[in-house]
Amino acid sequence: MCGIAGIIGRSGSDLDIKQMLNRIKHRGPDGLFYWNNDNIAFGHARLSIIDLSTAANQPMIDPNNGNVVIFNGEIYNYIEIRKTLEPYYSFKTNSDTEVILAAYDHYGIKFLSHLRGMFSFALFNPAINKVLLARDRFGIKPLYYRKSYNGSLLFASEIKSLINFSNRNESINQLKAFEFISDAKLDTDHQTMFEGVVQLLPAHFMWVDASGNNTTPKRYWNFPEVGDRLFDNNAKDELIAMMDEALKLHLRSDVAVGSFLSGGLDSSSITCFALRNMVQPELKTFSAVLPYFHSENSLIKEVVNSSPAISKNDFHLTGEKFFDDITQVIFHHDEPLLDGSMYTHYKLCSLAHQSGVKVLLSGSGGDEIFGGYESYIHARNARLLRSMNMYRYMKDLRNFKSQQSSNSYNNLFFKSVYECLPVNVRRKVKNLRLKNEYDFTTITTDIPHFYHASNDSYMENLLNNYRSWTAPPFLHYEDRNSMAFGVEIRVPFFDHKLIEFVLQFRPEDLVNGRSKTIIRDSFTGIVPDAVLQQKGKYGFPSPIDHHLCIDEEGRQIFFDLYKHTEFLDPKKTEQLGIDFYSGKANLVSYWRTLSYIMWYHIFFKNWNGFF
Repeated sequence: MCGIAGIIGRSGSDLDIKQMLNRIKHRGPDGLFYWNNDNIAFGHARLSIIDLSTAANQPMIDPNNGNVVIFNGEIYNYIEIRKTLEPYYSFKTNSDTEVILAAYDHYGIKFLSHLRGMFSFALFNPAINKVLLARDRFGIKPLYYRKSYNGSLLFASEIKSLINFSNRNESINQLKAFEFISDAKLDTDHQTMFEGVVQLLPAHFMWVDASGNNTTPKRYWNFPEVGDRLFDNNAKDELIAMMDEALKLHLRSDVAVGSFLSGGLDSSSITCFALRNMVQPELKTFSAVLPYFHSENSLIKEVVNSSPAISKNDFHLTGEKFFDDITQVIFHHDEPLLDGSMYTHYKLCSLAHQSGVKVLLSGSGGDEIFGGYESYIHARNARLLRSMNMYRYMKDLRNFKSQQSSNSYNNLFFKSVYECLPVNVRRKVKNLRLKNEYDFTTITTDIPHFYHASNDSYMENLLNNYRSWTAPPFLHYEDRNSMAFGVEIRVPFFDHKLIEFVLQFRPEDLVNGRSKTIIRDSFTGIVPDAVLQQKGKYGFPSPIDHHLCIDEEGRQIFFDLYKHTEFLDPKKTEQLGIDFYSGKANLVSYWRTLSYIMWYHIFFKNWNGFF
């Protein structure tokens, strides 16, 4: 896990690679290193996880052909790839970085399909005088780029390496600003909230020539279509074996590995499977605990008490001093924060750093793969409606209503019907509602919302969650919060082999009257029963809900800065603040607006002197 930055086509460039890398040096506390030729400059900030020796430093050069690579992430199957390539390649290190060079040398561009892990990298091939930029299948590791005034291409792990240099006036991407404020969306596609700064999409690669001209990014992996296999007892055994394999790979490290633990299904499952497969004697867990009763918090002890190998570490969420940290969090994210859980996560990463843990396992991705969101239920029900399987539809509706949902039967029915409507109709309905509710921006615009369409409603919902709705912003904060403290987060539920396995099965089995049916039914005896049978869904607890309305510092920031914030109508935004503090306005709308205000002043007005 590291930070990378580069300039391709340096002739007349007004930027220095050391300036760019210095902006993200927090990502690599173990050293900053550089390489350049006449046209290309690479920089690498190293966080040492695999092969701690200096021989594994980057930029790494292949002595056989002169290829140069800078790499951020982990290739979990690097040992298996290395064994395959040893007859053809003379390895000098024990690092996964060198495996990238060897695999590219042996397989060419097809080597990407052999990599199992999280990664973004730049690989210069002097034989063709081009740089390959590539990103992992789900975008676990970030990679941004932009064109410089002189035509060179700049790339980096974080946006802050690419903006606010002396000769550039930055502009807001107004579509992305409205999308964030009105629809709680970030990283929905290649665009960012900075005009001209884009991200290489997950599962894509592109070539850049020595003058900085890039090819159109090309996809190298896609989701398989949802299958029709029955999830039977044999499948349960296969799922457990797949989980064991994924955790064994994600536990590979030359430093100790810890784990998040919220008491929810996902983090508890990852923690319990880590305990089954780890070789280290102890697993440090990190939990955010609220000062009042919280159903998910109460289940943490069930997991902790299940193994003497767990060393429990808690952060108590009182909400005090929230605004002492929040501007730092926004600076590290480069974009506004969706909700308070991102602050909670940031504090847990800080606690892990203070505890000497450099690698953390996370349960992110469990909702996407196993159908943890209510939207999966509605999409699956729409699938039943379309097939006219009314008996199964009514049966599952009753099961879901009795076990998890506070919605009425009428509401559940209408949500099923809504999922059956054509995408263009749903887009119109969505945009009409958003423009009515969020009229305090100076521009309201249509947003795509449903970025991905499919003939199968369940598959459509899954694609939108993975590519636009939930996974991208969650992976964004997993990366930025951890890297702020030189900590690496690993997300086993985003293992592509595990995802390909789960998508073999019928949605009716994956979400059988309740969310996450197959892990509730399969992990008995591995995860405590009380955790498996919980009904609620909470995620990381947040101090915002109970603290923001009484925090005077937040109130002052809002009323001091809203008038000087681009894209907000002063009169209507003022009324939003007045309504919120009188108990009339929606907390979520107010928070996103306040977060946007702070982000704007940090990055466009140099508020608090970050630049």
